[in-house]
Amino acid sequence: MKKIWILALVAIFNSNARAEEKKAAKVEKSETPYSKMVTALELTDEQKPKFRALQKEHNKFLAKLKKLESAEKKKETGAPYYKARTEKLKELLSRDQLKVWWKYQAGQRAKREKKSQEKK
Repeated sequence: MKKIWILALVAIFNSNARAEEKKAAKVEKSETPYSKMVTALELTDEQKPKFRALQKEHNKFLAKLKKLESAEKKKETGAPYYKARTEKLKELLSRDQLKVWWKYQAGQRAKREKKSQEKK
């Protein structure tokens, strides 16, 4: 009888441990590289709404850019936008924050290049 109780307790503890592992895995999945980067930027309370506004503007621009068909047209449209965006980021972020931002951007660029190489 004692063995049955011990086995039942072990089964309960094991199922609880698995549930905790699933929750931890879900949290890790929800933490994207972008959210990690935003955390790494250590934005002040004053910077957060301005940065969010810049990101919303950027998402709208990307949606507009996707509608364009030729790569040449995308470059023509993107060049002035990205120049203006860079200036806004330089005004908003400190030097240390900019270093984190550029490092993140370089990593994203490398991922895109790698993905395009795999397609070929």
